[in-house]
Amino acid sequence: MKLDPNIERKSAIINRHFDVQQHISGVPAFSVIEFNPTELCNRTCEFCPRVDPEVYPNRNLFLRPELMEKIARELGEFNYSGKALFSAIGEPLLHKELETLIRLLREHCPDVRIESVTNGDYLTVERARSLFDSGLSTLLVSMYDGPHQKEEFESIRHRAGLREDQLITRIRYLSREEGFGLTMSNRAGNIQIEELGVAEVAEPLNQECFYPHYQFTVDWDGSVLLCPHDWGKKIRAGNLNDQSILEIWNGKALTFSRKRLGCGDRRFDPCNVCDVTGTLMGRNHFEAWESYFSGEGGK
Repeated sequence: MKLDPNIERKSAIINRHFDVQQHISGVPAFSVIEFNPTELCNRTCEFCPRVDPEVYPNRNLFLRPELMEKIARELGEFNYSGKALFSAIGEPLLHKELETLIRLLREHCPDVRIESVTNGDYLTVERARSLFDSGLSTLLVSMYDGPHQKEEFESIRHRAGLREDQLITRIRYLSREEGFGLTMSNRAGNIQIEELGVAEVAEPLNQECFYPHYQFTVDWDGSVLLCPHDWGKKIRAGNLNDQSILEIWNGKALTFSRKRLGCGDRRFDPCNVCDVTGTLMGRNHFEAWESYFSGEGGK
């Protein structure tokens, strides 16, 4: 399996956060909160469920600033200093109020690391400056069209006055045989490229997965999903419009999933058809949850 170089960078970030914030109100903390800011994307990449618009259509739906303010305020109450990521299912730069969402997070969580992923199609010098002026820490630009894009985005970085660690380019234009530059998965059974070995699994894998131990995934409408791979949105652990972060993070749905996945039992939907490795990062968080479950807090 070819690994995306970003995995090592992300793993180091979440491990550093775990070292300084291991618990939230006595419960093992998450180190990544990922937002799906919109159900829109301007591309249909073949390694993405959007390759078939009839299966995964564009929808004009967006994460509301009012909801983000509630979430940001709650994160601020326990001084969250981990990673907040705008990525998930849509193209973040299609959200016209992305800067407002970033600003709200920064206002309530001054030490949070705010990142966004983009395909770069709507990135300009002015938009880059606007994003960072709002409080963005890092912009990850995925290059889908070819190596010539690197010069284009490096020019934007230079003219916007950004450092190399603020605007990072990622190779996504490699051939099918090279896995496009990604660590490939079937997105919880929602994509198939059989010649690359990416397909719905015949039997559930007998393999641990740490995603729900370290990551909190928020959809555009406030629904909390099991993980960023669940494009079918089969598990909705709660909704932040009328529930708190801690209530959902330590709630029944995610607790059930952690206990099953912690012992390598993927015999539940959508994990029963998922082929993601799931153990490339987050082991410290997994061990913290195992300790929590073995004590009074997990009974």
